[in-house]
Amino acid sequence: MVRGVVSFAIAVFFGLAFSPAGALQDSESTAARDFANYVPRVEAVKIDRDDRPIIDGNLNDPVWRRANVIDEFYQVEPVDGGEPSQPTKAYILFDETTLYVGIYAYDDEPDLIRRQQLKRDPQLRDEDGLRIIIDSFGTFRNAYFFAVNANGARADLLTQNNNSIRPEWDAIWNAKARVVEDGWIAEFAIPFQSISFDADLTEWNLQIIRTIRRNSEEIRWSNIDRSRGRIDITNPGRLAGIEGIDSGIGLEAQLFVTGSGSYDWELDEFDTGFNPSANVFYKLTPSLTGSLTFNTDFSDSPLDERQVNTGRFSLFFPETRDFFLQDASVFEFGNELFSRTTNGLPLFTRRIGNVDGSPVDIIAGAKVSGKHGPFDIGMIATRTGSQDALGINGQFLTAGRVSTNVFGESNAGLIFTHGDPDGSSTNTVTGGDFQYKNSTRFNGTITADLVYLRSFTDGVEDDLFGVAVDYTGDKYGYNVVVREIGENYDPQLGFANRTGLRQYRAFGRRRFRPDSGPIRNYTIGVFTNTLTDLDDAVTDRFLGGFFDLNNNPGDNLHFEIENAYVDIRESFEIADVVTVPVGEYDYWQYDFRADTSRARSIALGARARVGGIYDGNFRSYGGEFLWRPSKHIELEVEYDYTKFDLPSGEVGIHVASIESVVSFTPDMFIATDIQYDNISENFTLFSRFIWEPQPEQEVFISLGHTGTIREDDFPSSFRSVGTGVALRLGHTIRM
Repeated sequence: MVRGVVSFAIAVFFGLAFSPAGALQDSESTAARDFANYVPRVEAVKIDRDDRPIIDGNLNDPVWRRANVIDEFYQVEPVDGGEPSQPTKAYILFDETTLYVGIYAYDDEPDLIRRQQLKRDPQLRDEDGLRIIIDSFGTFRNAYFFAVNANGARADLLTQNNNSIRPEWDAIWNAKARVVEDGWIAEFAIPFQSISFDADLTEWNLQIIRTIRRNSEEIRWSNIDRSRGRIDITNPGRLAGIEGIDSGIGLEAQLFVTGSGSYDWELDEFDTGFNPSANVFYKLTPSLTGSLTFNTDFSDSPLDERQVNTGRFSLFFPETRDFFLQDASVFEFGNELFSRTTNGLPLFTRRIGNVDGSPVDIIAGAKVSGKHGPFDIGMIATRTGSQDALGINGQFLTAGRVSTNVFGESNAGLIFTHGDPDGSSTNTVTGGDFQYKNSTRFNGTITADLVYLRSFTDGVEDDLFGVAVDYTGDKYGYNVVVREIGENYDPQLGFANRTGLRQYRAFGRRRFRPDSGPIRNYTIGVFTNTLTDLDDAVTDRFLGGFFDLNNNPGDNLHFEIENAYVDIRESFEIADVVTVPVGEYDYWQYDFRADTSRARSIALGARARVGGIYDGNFRSYGGEFLWRPSKHIELEVEYDYTKFDLPSGEVGIHVASIESVVSFTPDMFIATDIQYDNISENFTLFSRFIWEPQPEQEVFISLGHTGTIREDDFPSSFRSVGTGVALRLGHTIRM
């Protein structure tokens, strides 16, 4: 059955891909300028190193007058292709080591510029912001993202496949901004050593974006199509003239020394440690980087978001470690087939250095990533340490990925992994994917993804295969996914929490934009998701619809209704408390969410999901409170309560978190996370002081404390378990 549906999906895809161009066009007339084929271009001006501008948020340096000016920007929100409410001018220079971008964001009401955050990596969707997106490989899919707000708070991340981001990535670069009497100014300095690039390219892909938050206005230099997301670089502008640049010998060494101390309150034992570590990067070519890590230190990794497992399958926690995030887009696989689910991923680097939730030392690791000729290449090999308490010996773990551009916008590639983190099996996974993309024939973008994977585990083989077809336009959006995961498919270096299934998922939506009034847009949609066993007997079926509304200030309302059928074939426990027996269950659930705009100094969010479940009742309520009294202070409180009331018993689950940031400058702040849930009765506090005196230097101090709190005797039952402190000094040397 599944192969028949796959054949049908492929036929639908080719019917869409090669149908007349107007088949999916909106009936509305296009603007005078043909934005579908609009590709602006700018020539960067090369300067001597001695003439480089001072990065201080001031464009008075005479050298800026030599730059070519970009002043033709267009709205995508609220009017697609409309004239911006405020003018913007951008200037681009470079010397042999650094790309410089200066932007003058004019504003006739500078007092209304939203600039509430000072911390590193601010949530710029809440602010007036300037963003630069650089695709230095010509992929039209993946890019480097650099942004700043009017306080000079910097954000950087990696974009992948035009639809996902890696905000954990941090690069060495500099930016300053200041508000002036007729707007605000930002200056960027991005060293070429901080990014990889294809030295054979004569033009890089470039996007410049400005947001004016009080109007919920987005202004772009290129890709003037609001059906494409902010990070989408399907139709970017071109940056020409980048040549004769010098990345030195291409060597970068990140040197760290960490001193730590920990106290076990239950054993009354104090322990200290001294841990030198290093990451070394060498550009084999300007577009291909070799990386080594020694005695890897992950003390600066943030806390995972607290989750309580209320289902049948294991939970997923994303990768946050810098070494594995470097050039992470090279390892991206499958696109749409894994964009809404992680089940079946062939490579999940979080498995390296982690066995069943327990950390394992990474003694050394090596990675080669980037581009060589027409191929994107990623290879990684690590040696993990032994863990006597778990009976685990050290392991060699390897993975590789190679892909290449085909048919203009499409991509085809292979992937390989080998190794088992706990050494209990001999495991290998191989496979390939084809990612089709067409953004030229429709008023939107159509993609199709084909994937095949096969695992080999101690002589047992099985596979995963699937196809996904997606159309994304401003007015309409459609998505169809069909895939099969074999019972014995086992990616030990990937993530699979449910096997032996076939999945048929579909989604459709229609967005409406009123010509006037307080409503920016509203959307109605339907969805279905059916899972069967390999004999085509339905095990899960979800069918529903939703309504989503956004107003001009950025407030949001969402309502959803869903009918579910699940066939529980093996009993399980919710949060290890209430048993769900074997049986077939049919129920309805209703979901409501409301969020005020986070651009305000106080923002609120509320959510509720109610209905039936497993022949009983389900209730879930939650809320968020965000307060930014000044640019120096941010406090966010989140709380969720979930109640299962079943014939076999009941359980109430409380999960709470508090996050605070105190920012002294854009390069110095204290971030504190506090988390608690009543199922584990575990309380965690983790506070980090981070200071970058210069972009190449780092001072990191952390304080962590864990404890337990019994729900029936709060707060007198609080008992400390462990306390830890660490001081890490880091310095990056580039040659």
